[in-house]
Amino acid sequence: MKTVFKRLSTFWQMSIITFFIMIGIFISTYLAQFFLVKAWIFDQEKDNVRAIYDQIAIFFDIDNIDYVSYLRTFDLMDLDLVIYNENKEIIFITDNVPELIYKTDAPSEVFIESKSVDSDGKIILHGPIYLRGDKNYIYMEKEIEIYEDFVDNIVPIMLTCVLIIVLLSLGAGIYISRKFLNKLKTLKSTMENVKDGGVSNRVDIINPRDEFDEIGIVFNSMMDEVEKSFNLQKQFVQDASHELRTPLTILKGHLRMLNRWGKDDKETLDKSLNIALEEVERLIKLVNDLLCLTKMENEVKENLIQESVDINGVIDEVLYGFDMLKHDAQFEFKRDGEIYFKISKEHLKQLVIIFIDNAIKYCDKDPKIIKIKTYEDESQVYISIKDNGIGIKEEDIDKVFDKFYRADKARKYNNSFGIGLSIASQIVKLYKGKVEINSEFGISTEVIVSFEK
Repeated sequence: MKTVFKRLSTFWQMSIITFFIMIGIFISTYLAQFFLVKAWIFDQEKDNVRAIYDQIAIFFDIDNIDYVSYLRTFDLMDLDLVIYNENKEIIFITDNVPELIYKTDAPSEVFIESKSVDSDGKIILHGPIYLRGDKNYIYMEKEIEIYEDFVDNIVPIMLTCVLIIVLLSLGAGIYISRKFLNKLKTLKSTMENVKDGGVSNRVDIINPRDEFDEIGIVFNSMMDEVEKSFNLQKQFVQDASHELRTPLTILKGHLRMLNRWGKDDKETLDKSLNIALEEVERLIKLVNDLLCLTKMENEVKENLIQESVDINGVIDEVLYGFDMLKHDAQFEFKRDGEIYFKISKEHLKQLVIIFIDNAIKYCDKDPKIIKIKTYEDESQVYISIKDNGIGIKEEDIDKVFDKFYRADKARKYNNSFGIGLSIASQIVKLYKGKVEINSEFGISTEVIVSFEK
């Protein structure tokens, strides 16, 4: 049976489970009410029988009374009783009292019990009673008519309710299952549309507080990231192809020229070879940058060998190298004491080189002034690099870290591929840092890198 249930569709499984849960709730509620009412009726009847016993005991204490006539009145109450003495001799008896009852051992005190057989309910009292000072015994048995009426009336009502509840439960189970699965079908349909029509499809959100719509929101958010990654990958391939095509085209043109006639002209040969070498260097730099970027994107911080690095010392090394190579730039380095941070020294050096190199390339002033500042507070370490260059337009600031991105106006000032800042961004992310760019177009640009201690 369990195997058959598992083979059913989710729709029917949910419908059946909902059906049995509702039936179970109804039956449990009914049984609880039935037994509570039954217990209440029996308690009430016990109190009534005890009250009758107390009346009889008081009546028997009165001298010169016709107790037989008095006891006969209980026939009208559907109360069967027998009174007998210690010798088992009957003093009074009504009809329908089994002889076995008063032939048994007489109890020493009054006790009351309730019995139910099939739909019949009875209250039984058995105990001593005194008649004119002599000890006797009384046995009382009273049928519970209210209980019998309750059982006779409630059974057909219960059967009718069960039939109604069965139909309602089945309908409710199917409705709930269909409502539940319709949400999943919508999600499934969207997934199929994504598969067939592209990553731009999204789930329609009707109620953001609905649990299923929350799943749809998460799915849409995930697809936004997928679409963004897909577009970036597509743009990356296009830009990489463009950047590779230019030096390859130049190489191809010069090699063809040399193959046809240029090798016979020494001046042309030397010139073409120098250009070819420059383009090969450009290709090597591009490939190295791409490999470095891929490595940084796949790097995991926990796998790095981390050491407390003297940030100011590393920047001094970088500036010394630039002083030897870049004679047209002036550096101003302001430091706030010794600052140490756990980071790979090579990563820190590469990060500083990239930002300083960009500051120099994108500067059209004379002289080029690059201001570097390091400082810290209780929780952060900061590195600031500010230039007096061409600046960045506000709409371009969020794009400068994209692969191959370069502002159009800046293209004439450098021969780079626009990958350096992407590498710098990956290094910063690797160490859970942040990069903030403050720029005034045509005046200056400041890059502030911060790391948590």
